[in-house]
Amino acid sequence: MDGGRTGRRIGGSVDAPDPLTMPAVILPPVLRPAVQADAEFLYGLWDAEARRQSFTGGPPTMTSHLAWLKAVLADPQAHLFVAMEGGRPVGSARLDVEGREATVSVMVADRERRRGLGTAILGGLDAEARPLGIGSLRAEIFETNTGSRTAFANAGYRIADIADGVVTMGKEITK
Repeated sequence: MDGGRTGRRIGGSVDAPDPLTMPAVILPPVLRPAVQADAEFLYGLWDAEARRQSFTGGPPTMTSHLAWLKAVLADPQAHLFVAMEGGRPVGSARLDVEGREATVSVMVADRERRRGLGTAILGGLDAEARPLGIGSLRAEIFETNTGSRTAFANAGYRIADIADGVVTMGKEITK
């Protein structure tokens, strides 16, 4: 009668779905350009698990992180974003552009993991890539990093190669 949802009855007919039995609407995070003031949040993303899954191992000190951030923000081929949900930062994403291709890097705050945010952030990157003239996105992920591999697959990335414990995944950007 009402698509499986319980509604309130007014005069014998279903008026509207009951908000207490409806599934919650999850809005995707909003990506905004990172700024130097995001340094502490971005540095905080480098927990032990993030360092283990990173090819760089993460920044060893806040000083080196600040230098890296300053360089990335000044690089016209690097586009760093902070993912915001409900007005608070929950992760980051980066596009390193080379021609019409960009290498993607995504991080989700430890307390926010396993909620599908990685996939949602990746979806937001498509919209950021289009105006930059990017035609394809790629990522390199450790073969053992099943969480990231799943997030990328759910965002439409497909495996292009597996070699030496690294999975290369990619996708074409549609107009």
